[in-house]
Amino acid sequence: MSKLIALLVAVIPIILFLKSFFGKSQAMKRASSELRRQIDYMVWAILFFILCGIVYSAVNLIHPIWK
Repeated sequence: MSKLIALLVAVIPIILFLKSFFGKSQAMKRASSELRRQIDYMVWAILFFILCGIVYSAVNLIHPIWK
C-alpha cells in the first residue's frame, strides 16, 4: 500500500506539469470526463456491494428470530 501511495505522489507532479504544458485540449477534456464518469461508476458499484453486505448481514441476524 505504501508503494502505491509513493507511486501516486511521484506521478502527480508529472501529470500536473503535462497538464499545464499542453493546456486544455479537447482530447484531454474528453479523456478526463470519461475518467471521471468511470470513477463515478466504480464508486457506485463499491457502494452497492457495501449495501449488499449490510443487507446480507442484517438478514442473517434477523433470520434466526423468524424460526
